[in-house]
Amino acid sequence: MSSIRKEKNKLFNFILGIVPISNKDAKDIVDTFQFKELKKGDFLLQKNHFSDDYFYLENGLMRTFLFDLKGNEITTDFFIEDNIVFDVTCFFNRVRSEVNIQAVTDCTGYRISYEQLNTLFHNKPAFRDFGRAILVKEFIASKKRGTSIINKTAEERYGDLLETRPEILKYAQLKHIASYLGITDSTLSRLRKKMQ
Repeated sequence: MSSIRKEKNKLFNFILGIVPISNKDAKDIVDTFQFKELKKGDFLLQKNHFSDDYFYLENGLMRTFLFDLKGNEITTDFFIEDNIVFDVTCFFNRVRSEVNIQAVTDCTGYRISYEQLNTLFHNKPAFRDFGRAILVKEFIASKKRGTSIINKTAEERYGDLLETRPEILKYAQLKHIASYLGITDSTLSRLRKKMQ
């Protein structure tokens, strides 16, 4: 562990927490990642662009959004620190993105490219397990969110967000939180007052 650069300790521990892996393999993987910083409002990915960032968010808050058919901005996900951030379809299929990924606050983290990720997949079997675990985690989260829009009330969805990811409520704009929850700004304001 002493050979891991101090600033990469969080990434090292994140990898160890996802899959059983040797310290040596974890260190080799961590050494491949390069530091990346985004200022508030910067884009990790923009619509119609290609993605080459498999990004570990060490600190900060990011969101994914797109526009509906009426031109309304819809936030589809938030990413809090200690998570992998990327657009799965765009990154793995090598196609242009349909979404935007933007820093809500100043953010720091570490990235690898598509080519580096594939090299790790081939050379480090444990990293394949790590990548699979990340995809499963994201799939489950997406499924839960889609289900909650259908079978939970706005108050329940807000309560879940308050309980599981309060950082979002602290730093994100209300209109972004409202669109993520599938409610209007005024409904969100009422819920906030009611639950304070």
